[in-house]
Amino acid sequence: MKRAPPGYFASFLDQSISKTDNRILPNYEHQAMATRATGLRRCSQLICQGVIWQIIFLIALTISLFFSALSASNHMRYGPSPEDRAPSSGVIGRQVIEALGPVPSRDSGGERRLRIFMPADSPHINLCKSVMSAVALGYPLPTLLNWSGEFNHPEWHFAGSHIAKLESLLSVIEELLGQTDLDGGADEHDLAVLVDAYDIWFQMPPSVLIERYHRLNNQANERIQREWQRAQQNSSSDFPMSPPEQSIIVTTAKDCQPDWESGSDPHYAHWPPSPMPSDMYGEGTDQVLPLLFDPARKYRNIRPRCINSGMIMGTMGALRQTLRRCKRKIETVARSGRQLWSDQALLAEVVGEQEMWREWMRELETTWDGTMSKYDFSTLSPEMRIIAAKALTGEQFEFGIGLDYNFTTIPATCSSEEDGSFIKFSDENAMREASLKAGVPNGPRTTTLPEELTNQANTEKGLLSNILWGNVPLYTDLFFGVTPVGIHHNAYIDGLKPKRLKQWWSKMWFYPLLRELVTAHLQSLGTIRPLLNMPSRQEGKADVTYWPPGMQSHVKQVTVFESATADKPAKLTPIDWDGVCQKGRTPWYDELFGDGNGPLHIE
Repeated sequence: MKRAPPGYFASFLDQSISKTDNRILPNYEHQAMATRATGLRRCSQLICQGVIWQIIFLIALTISLFFSALSASNHMRYGPSPEDRAPSSGVIGRQVIEALGPVPSRDSGGERRLRIFMPADSPHINLCKSVMSAVALGYPLPTLLNWSGEFNHPEWHFAGSHIAKLESLLSVIEELLGQTDLDGGADEHDLAVLVDAYDIWFQMPPSVLIERYHRLNNQANERIQREWQRAQQNSSSDFPMSPPEQSIIVTTAKDCQPDWESGSDPHYAHWPPSPMPSDMYGEGTDQVLPLLFDPARKYRNIRPRCINSGMIMGTMGALRQTLRRCKRKIETVARSGRQLWSDQALLAEVVGEQEMWREWMRELETTWDGTMSKYDFSTLSPEMRIIAAKALTGEQFEFGIGLDYNFTTIPATCSSEEDGSFIKFSDENAMREASLKAGVPNGPRTTTLPEELTNQANTEKGLLSNILWGNVPLYTDLFFGVTPVGIHHNAYIDGLKPKRLKQWWSKMWFYPLLRELVTAHLQSLGTIRPLLNMPSRQEGKADVTYWPPGMQSHVKQVTVFESATADKPAKLTPIDWDGVCQKGRTPWYDELFGDGNGPLHIE
């Protein structure tokens, strides 16, 4: 079997970013000439000239007002100009540079908890499928956020429900970190996972997700370290700013949308290129396809390098800092009478500012002489000048956010509609045929079971210990050669999303065992067992053990987070399965299980 060359998916840091799609617009000039000539003959020259000058004036006024609004918007977003905040050039010493970075959080290992959050405002069979896919695989029972819409902005686009996704996550994290009465409290090193509630299915156990989270962070830290080392080549080696460390992962998108029209400005031009191979999709890699009426598939050959917010995963402490930054931006916009409508673009703006801050740090590093660095705002782009000036006043821009470039967690299927297939790893012929059908260059890029599942088979003592992972169908992205932890059904072209949410459910490997797995996992919740043990590889750091939340020792239901009010504290309220799943006349358990055995019974 012909395979991709060794090291195909190693890091490639110096690849070019996505090319733009430049097309010549149709020329309709000849069609309008006769109409314009007739119109001119129907009015006097004086009147027409007056109208023309009025139009010119209105256009000029509109342009002036637009740029004035844009200037005001930038001023509200970033504050005063660099010249108002700091000298345009100068030198900064060791102590100032050290203060520019975030305060490091010491991680000594020990016990952690994993929590799953889903933003959802009403029951639905698709919400039920997302939740039950997690339950069947042994994930902690999810907590639903913004269930009553208390974080919405009714006057905003989408009623502000997308922005509420981040605000509600911040609220529950702050409550958990701030008090022990809510589910036993939380530690800043606990892991929180926010996933879209109505179109995401898990297909591999929580141990795999946790292992991949740590592996992606380690890979990112190595890339960042190399970038810092390159900047040191012409400077002293004792630059006082250590390379940032990643602690938050967001899933990726092939198209960098939305942009400033959402009310947020992600500054995509400053984002790093994808570290995936430059020939990943063959000779046409990173070329936007000329598909005028297919806005998703036109990006099929683009290596993902921007955010899709279908999954956000990180430590509670790091997420709190990031989400506080988002909240400040939301409040600034609200006070100005404007609105934001995309959580994705808002988070992307925070990432874009982080990347500009990192870029400026590397520039400071190139001028470090052992005692100080030189800076000159005139050499920076306008947006970077603002970031640099605000950094010198003490504002934080580094949050340890990175992307899942490898599609190993829960990647989006939009713009990858035909790139994946359900494959049994024991069937090499099926893998070869699926790769050929998808158009993967040079044949199959994966032929062996994911390492984490091999480890799972050797160490798992629970309900999944008897699963022969090589013999069950697992959704695999054939171009990445990766079997992701879950599937994000946001492929919308040709009505694919509703079709797949209904028709692909029976393709999931656990479907024939779903009732058995769900029942067994819910019944076993009284006996809490660790989700994953990770031996420490660092001297002085204890082994890390991940556990489900404390409530799962006695609560066998999904919970709803209710934020604090003036007269009552925040709380987690259990909700029954009908409250999560039932909408319409068809009993939810008939569609979910498809076995004709009636309601779900848990002792």
